[in-house]
Amino acid sequence: MTIDERIKEYSGMELQNKLSPEGRAVFTTNLKYMRLAFGENVEYERLFHQTLLAPETEEYLYRAPAPTSYAWGSRPVLEAAVAAATGGAKTDTERAIALMCYIRDLKDKVGGIDYFYGGTEEELIKKGERFCERVARLMCGLCDIAGIPARVVFHLSGGHLTTEVYTDGKWRYIDPRFGLFYLDETGEHMSVLEIMRNPKVIFNQPQWVYDLGSKEYTPEFMAKENYEKYLRPGEIQLFGDYRLADAERYGYHYEWMPSARYPSPERDAAHREYVTALTAYIALTPAEKL
Repeated sequence: MTIDERIKEYSGMELQNKLSPEGRAVFTTNLKYMRLAFGENVEYERLFHQTLLAPETEEYLYRAPAPTSYAWGSRPVLEAAVAAATGGAKTDTERAIALMCYIRDLKDKVGGIDYFYGGTEEELIKKGERFCERVARLMCGLCDIAGIPARVVFHLSGGHLTTEVYTDGKWRYIDPRFGLFYLDETGEHMSVLEIMRNPKVIFNQPQWVYDLGSKEYTPEFMAKENYEKYLRPGEIQLFGDYRLADAERYGYHYEWMPSARYPSPERDAAHREYVTALTAYIALTPAEKL
């Protein structure tokens, strides 16, 4: 069996067959919730193009990616945003961190109010997007313009989406909603996989790294969340590419949907099912006690 054949079994809808019954419940309840929350929209459709991080997929997922292929001039609003955000950056890693900070602060435009789900990347900027599934997509889109390969990482049982960027020869974890990344003991920016193998590094960062975090939550709270949920060794990590050229791939489905400000009994019941499933799974795969 070739590596590509093995990866196929860990991708798309087939990946659920590699999960435990409890993990599969998290996957299926999330799928149901996302369908009701976003409809036939890009956030839902991207769920069909993910690969599970597993020993069998590590080599594939952490290989060098193909270069970006953004068509310059096709998204001028986004190009202007990237230029403004990264003007003082000297390296791709610095540019990625600058884009993280730019996205981290978008919510300040509207006090963090989420008026609608969905939207094009331009609309996400205009409305001051703050929620993870959309800012992760936006991070990938802006990185695409900056010439930085990037991908969405779905911490499935944590219920949170972040990103990894490929700069200076390696993949690096970046959370654009909360303004987070982590360095190892040598000062090297770490990947999701590296953090999962050494999660206690989350609590041992230089102060300047913590200072870049969103003021929405304290550094202590977010370190605890990442250690106990999103980056714990037992988390189900799903990786999915997203580039601006994928708009056609997803049928240009960027329509608006009613947000949580407008209750939907069926959607909200599905969200409760998802939370019940992920809570049970986390209880079975807890982080090591500090």
